Amino acid sequence: MEEVRGRESKDHRGGSGGGGGGGGGDGDGERTGRWRAEEVIAGNRAVLEALRELVMYPVLYAREARVLGLNFPRGLLLHGPSGTGKKSMVRAVVRECNAHLTVIDSISVHKPHAGEGEKFMREAFTEAYSQASQGRPAVIFIDELDDICPPRGSRQLLLMREQGSRIVGQLLTLMDGKSSKLLPHLVVVASATRVDAIESALRRPGRFDSEIEVTVPTAEERFEILKLYTKNLHLGECVDLQSVAASCNGYVGADLQALCREAARRAYGRLSSSSESENVLTLIMEDLESAKSVAKNSVTRGVTKEIPAVSWDDIGGLKAVKKKLQQAVEWPIKHAASFDRLGISPIRGVLLHGPPGCSKTTLAKAAAHAAQASFFSLSGAELYSKYVGEGEALLRRTFQMARLASPSIIFFDEADAIAPKRTGPSGNSSGNATVGERLLSTLLTEMDGLELATGIIVLAATNRPNAIDAALLRPGRFDMVLYVPPPDAEGRYEILRIHTRKMPLGDDVDLWKVAERTELFTGADLEGLCREAGMAALRESLRSERFVCDDIHFQAALRSLRPSLTQSVVDEYSNAAIHGPLTRRKH
Repeated sequence: MEEVRGRESKDHRGGSGGGGGGGGGDGDGERTGRWRAEEVIAGNRAVLEALRELVMYPVLYAREARVLGLNFPRGLLLHGPSGTGKKSMVRAVVRECNAHLTVIDSISVHKPHAGEGEKFMREAFTEAYSQASQGRPAVIFIDELDDICPPRGSRQLLLMREQGSRIVGQLLTLMDGKSSKLLPHLVVVASATRVDAIESALRRPGRFDSEIEVTVPTAEERFEILKLYTKNLHLGECVDLQSVAASCNGYVGADLQALCREAARRAYGRLSSSSESENVLTLIMEDLESAKSVAKNSVTRGVTKEIPAVSWDDIGGLKAVKKKLQQAVEWPIKHAASFDRLGISPIRGVLLHGPPGCSKTTLAKAAAHAAQASFFSLSGAELYSKYVGEGEALLRRTFQMARLASPSIIFFDEADAIAPKRTGPSGNSSGNATVGERLLSTLLTEMDGLELATGIIVLAATNRPNAIDAALLRPGRFDMVLYVPPPDAEGRYEILRIHTRKMPLGDDVDLWKVAERTELFTGADLEGLCREAGMAALRESLRSERFVCDDIHFQAALRSLRPSLTQSVVDEYSNAAIHGPLTRRKH
């Protein structure tokens, strides 16, 4: 196996070590100064080649560049999720060209005493200047640039107080210094998780001229990484690494390394508790599948919402709506190749509207579960912040995470609060309207950007369809508008059956008759009805110890409850004028 060796500065190393391999492992630690090139390359070949060109060419071909009058980029920014191997690739390329490496990270810069962080940065650059001036290639690597230099005026910089502004100013000064520009052997490389969380002045020409996005590995790249991490393990005949790779949407190299480590631990536990004489540690498919419950996707951790295992069968009635959602959401994800062969562009967005309590949110969750897609959920309350720009940043970050973890479904609850109708050419002057207009503008931009993405579908639900801005209903945004009505008698019967599955019912209970008596009841109302009937049975069982829910309990519940809808309200919702691209169709 090829080994790439090199030296690096010991005086200005950051607090975290070099990354592990397989396209992952920012902060995983170096293996005693040795580097296995294949571990870095797995899952990152294209990025590694681009990085090698941008880092090594200015170092190796400085003389030729002067003759030809070429100006290589002096600064390079690597950005992407943690664990994708940004630091690992930099160290590998540095070793390949035997360069001097100086590392600056947030731990080294954020010192308790004023001026210490700036002093550290000056000394780090001075050391690199010294090496480069002697003709030795030198690379300054700034890790976690988004943590070191957040945008001016951001909440993060305000929390850092004066120190944060001084550090940003110091780095700008060092990047603009004559030494940085005149030394051809010096290259500054930085890494960041979120490129939008970096002071914009650093991304101007003459500073970080080039940017490379390190994305989440594809299914094929994940397969290569899994092969790498399991090559020293004995795999059972049933193990299908390609199937595992396909099911690990959003996993980066570090996640896959943790997955294999956890699977091996489970295999060892099974071996040690086995009474058989076999002493070979064998990894089986169950080890890898169960390890996913511990080694989860870190890219979307803290962003995705855990969705319950809601299937289409858990939703009573609404057969036409469910069929439309299956075709619009499930088919493009499960049969993407067929769509490509037929030249069909999948629907990008579906808007669900109807009275409250009619299972709009549950339908979105069932669609996500059926498609086995990553699920991102946002509501209006989450996007309205007292800090200017935070709601828009969260919106952009959610779409970015959805791209990384595709196939994905983004669900907007209370869509009318996120994208309110604009009141005029200049909008409303009130604070809330201004926030709403900014959110709407960001949402329109992100949805238009989905034309270049694959496997991402946006769902939204609202009780006030006429309050949504018409721009969202144009082609390429919410292409399909579905009205979710209150359940009819058959639907109510199915809902009652679902909510009484675990209830011991008396022989006299006729759920069809109950369904006929509950006109205008929503799904939520019917769930409450079953709960109230169960509570009536519980109160009686405490006296008689007969744990059965009889018809008398349902009759009592019906007398105490009223439907949350009236016929006039239903008529208002069903007659709402929604001018969407597909509204002419009967749904």
